[in-house]
Amino acid sequence: MKLLRDPLVVFLLIGAGIFLLYSKVAPSESVDLEDPYRIDINGDILAILEDEWTARWNRPPTETEFKGLVDAYVKEEILYREAKKLGLDQSDSIIRRRLAQKMEFLTSDIADLEEIAPETLEGYLNENSARYAKEPEVGFEQLFFSPEKRENPKADAETMLEQLNSGAVTFEESNQTSDPTLLSPKFTATAVSQIGRQFGEAFVEAIADEEPGSWFGPVESSYGMHLVRITERAPGGLPALESIREKVESDYRYDQREKLNQQMLDQLLQSYDVVIGEEASETEAS
Repeated sequence: MKLLRDPLVVFLLIGAGIFLLYSKVAPSESVDLEDPYRIDINGDILAILEDEWTARWNRPPTETEFKGLVDAYVKEEILYREAKKLGLDQSDSIIRRRLAQKMEFLTSDIADLEEIAPETLEGYLNENSARYAKEPEVGFEQLFFSPEKRENPKADAETMLEQLNSGAVTFEESNQTSDPTLLSPKFTATAVSQIGRQFGEAFVEAIADEEPGSWFGPVESSYGMHLVRITERAPGGLPALESIREKVESDYRYDQREKLNQQMLDQLLQSYDVVIGEEASETEAS
């Protein structure tokens, strides 16, 4: 049936079922209409109290503990009824917010019950590719030549470059004679955007087309001159669904909850007349 495929119809049906179940066991509905000061604690309520304790502590409550649960329930019920008599449930913004959240939780439960087909997740991943696309990453080594400590850092870097590529000196040896810096001499696979934040966009552009292998430079950054050797490159792009399935499914369910909540609100709004401002004040006064 088409009606049963409509998420909002499903929400209303489940909501009605929850309401009927809640009306059977909820504390506020156990009031004797002829005696509002009577509290009926039926078998369903007792079972719920015991189940909640067992779920929390992994064992059933003792006789003393169970009596404490019942006493706490009675206390809560009494305070709840007295608060309602005083109208505290009518104007308390926190209570209003919690009740509104409970309505939203109904749609959340529906979204979480949905069995998601693989092709649905694949489509969601492609539609939201910008959210999951991985940046290109670069690993590299660098030697720094400071303009504050050298008269001609570029010339010094060029001399060192020849020595490195000829094998006259090693990276470790060169690292001892280049200038100290807070920047690490070695970067494992690092996102291009992060490199840009540390070294500047000009540096990123200068190393963009270089392949792993030989040393090159000098490359200018916001700090000074560098010799650079690319050690690894990882292309960016959209990962396979299986590698990020858990996150994609979580995001999909969240979006579905938001969508169902909005559908529910749009449907309910059709039953209400919303009056704002002076007209509302006049209505209340009359």
